[in-house]
Amino acid sequence: MIDPIYGVIIKNPNYSKKYIHSIVEKKLDWIVKKLLHVNKKKLIFDIYDKEKKVLLLGKKESLHVKDNLSTFYKQKTQKIVPMLIDKWAIKMNLYPTKVSFRKTKKRWGSCSSKNELSFTSSLAQLPLECIEYIIVHEISHIKYKHHKKDFWSHVKKFMPNYKEYEKTLKEYSPQI
Repeated sequence: MIDPIYGVIIKNPNYSKKYIHSIVEKKLDWIVKKLLHVNKKKLIFDIYDKEKKVLLLGKKESLHVKDNLSTFYKQKTQKIVPMLIDKWAIKMNLYPTKVSFRKTKKRWGSCSSKNELSFTSSLAQLPLECIEYIIVHEISHIKYKHHKKDFWSHVKKFMPNYKEYEKTLKEYSPQI
């Protein structure tokens, strides 16, 4: 696994060090490529710590954060996202049964089998169009509980440039 903070993490159930080293050597190009990609990501804490700025709606802003960063982003996200969910739910005629927010390390959002949507509490760092894409993506899961062709056609119907937003999302990390 490639982690933005710890680098390469190898979970070893029962293999010898020699065997693990041979796998790492075989996958070295891939590992280096992934490490470079992970290091390019805009990490909230790094920006705040090094530049004394917060990432808000995709832009670095010089704002004073009274509480900790987690609280700051959760408050901003909880202010922005519900309005956007209402907007898109009406447009798409699909309504979640519940909306919640939590800290996540890898996922921007999810939709449960009960049509409950959950979003990472750090969504407010993203450009607005990416937040809207994530919302459209998760609302689409109310109708389609998979990522097959019908699902993507549904997403594209409401968000024709979704692939562009997916590329942009790869520059960010939900982890605070």
